[in-house]
Amino acid sequence: MFCRCNRTVKGIRIPTDDIIVELFKANNNYEHHNTFIRNIPNKRMPKKNSPTNVKGVLESTMNNEYIIILEKL
Repeated sequence: MFCRCNRTVKGIRIPTDDIIVELFKANNNYEHHNTFIRNIPNKRMPKKNSPTNVKGVLESTMNNEYIIILEKL
C-alpha cells in the first residue's frame, strides 16, 4: 500500500497515482485493487497558492491523499 498525492506543476496535473499503478503492474507483477481518495484534514500548507507570483492568480495545492491498494501476484 502506498500513499501519494497528485501535484500540479505549471498548470499541468501529474497523475502520480495512475503512474504508480502503471509502473507496478508492468514491472513488478502487481494487481491494482483500489485507489481511495481522501481529503487531507489539518493540512499545514495553504489550500491555494500563487505559483506564478501574479497577484490574484491562485491554484489549488495538494488537498487530497490517494491511497493505492496493490497486491503482489
